[in-house]
Amino acid sequence: MKQTLLLTALLGATAAPLAAQTAIGLSGDRTLTMIDLGAGAVTGTQEVMVEGRLLGIDYRPNTDTLIGVTEAFEVVNIDAATGMVMPLVTMSMPLPIEGDAPVIVDINPAADALRFMSGTTNHRVNLTSGAVMVDGSLHWDGMDGAPMVGATAYSNSFGKPEATAMYNIDTNAHALLRQTAPNDGTNAMIGELGAMVEGPVAFDIATDAMGTNTAWLSANGAVHTLSLETGMVTQSWQIDGLDATLRDMTVMASGM
Repeated sequence: MKQTLLLTALLGATAAPLAAQTAIGLSGDRTLTMIDLGAGAVTGTQEVMVEGRLLGIDYRPNTDTLIGVTEAFEVVNIDAATGMVMPLVTMSMPLPIEGDAPVIVDINPAADALRFMSGTTNHRVNLTSGAVMVDGSLHWDGMDGAPMVGATAYSNSFGKPEATAMYNIDTNAHALLRQTAPNDGTNAMIGELGAMVEGPVAFDIATDAMGTNTAWLSANGAVHTLSLETGMVTQSWQIDGLDATLRDMTVMASGM
């Protein structure tokens, strides 16, 4: 399997990931893939029972649930074991999505609100009312142009933290960004990943009960950890049984 992301120094990385946590990836139209990160192996798959394409998924730490967004712009709770869904709220307005542009579905754990983005469009969704706030378009801090955001994650995603930080993967710059003013859409470069990424990427930050954040990236057929300080890939693993390209991923703080 092609591994253009892996640096030569990382090809001999440890055989299994650092933490015994469960990641849930999204591929195809609505297929969930369960991954035991401790064992470095896929443990099962499940089709989500929605019509059409599931735009994205994330862990909602305030309620300890897995949520998803449908093509009808409905936010649903998902039972990963059965694929059954329970409607949560319908958005007051749709998100403009152009072609095959990535769609970002990510929970801000401090505000318990949904960050919903595609291209440079930047929305915030109230998970109680469905009200959509159109925030500032994504742009660089002090530079012309705009980042090409392929995936997003918030830090401190455990319970209801007092503070969080928003990070993006730029698939054009092959770099980790910090969205320093999330509602304004302002992005600053943290650092390059260390090599190019190809195709869809999936990104999440797992937080344990002690407040330790671990950044996980699925790209180029493998799973990697990143430094949130430098943006560099720190370790990489092949996942046994992972034969699908993940376009979204979340790491669960507790078993489902």
